[in-house]
Amino acid sequence: MPFANPTPYDYFPRRLHPQEIGNPFNVINLFFGWENFPAWREHLDEWKEAAIRPSYRMNNEQTLRTFIRYEFIEILIEGIFMICRLDKSYWMPDSTLKHSYVIHDNFFIPNENEFNKAIGYFNNCHNPKIFDREEYNLVYLDKEERNNPAKVFYKLWETYNLPHVRDALYWWLVVSMDYTCADDSRGDDYLNEFHGYLQRVIEAAHLIYIWNMDKWPRLYP
Repeated sequence: MPFANPTPYDYFPRRLHPQEIGNPFNVINLFFGWENFPAWREHLDEWKEAAIRPSYRMNNEQTLRTFIRYEFIEILIEGIFMICRLDKSYWMPDSTLKHSYVIHDNFFIPNENEFNKAIGYFNNCHNPKIFDREEYNLVYLDKEERNNPAKVFYKLWETYNLPHVRDALYWWLVVSMDYTCADDSRGDDYLNEFHGYLQRVIEAAHLIYIWNMDKWPRLYP
């Protein structure tokens, strides 16, 4: 692991604004406000191909998009880290925010018996299991994770820590743009595993986003 001895500073959010630190769920709203779910999933696949194939060369437009999306992915990862931190924190503002989500847990846990207001995403806007468009179908999450997408966030930190994820993202960015490939350093298997984790995180974050699309303004601190 490249980050054998991270310091406490390495766990501080570096890209989040005060509003996002105060309520890290705002990061999910920001992330999908920039690009839709299929675009993010397609980008990760394209980015992985660029890092694995030595002959793959991004054009100027692809390079610019990759730099911008790299920063947004890092923002999402920091936000997810802060969300998981709520469960372990005894700091009063964190405890207050966590308590508000426990009381209003129906904001983030799907209820299949109620009308779903995520217009444009679901078949007839009422069935949370069937998507209107094929590109929105879930690929990486199992049944348990679809019912409780926040569990995916906790599983990420069972395998990685925040400094490790930051380091892996930056390494991925470099090998996708220079004249090397993933197999020249950490290997294709390392990248494939990391890519899979990110795809699952984005799918889980998107479920939280669409289940609460009509509630985001009221969730701001």
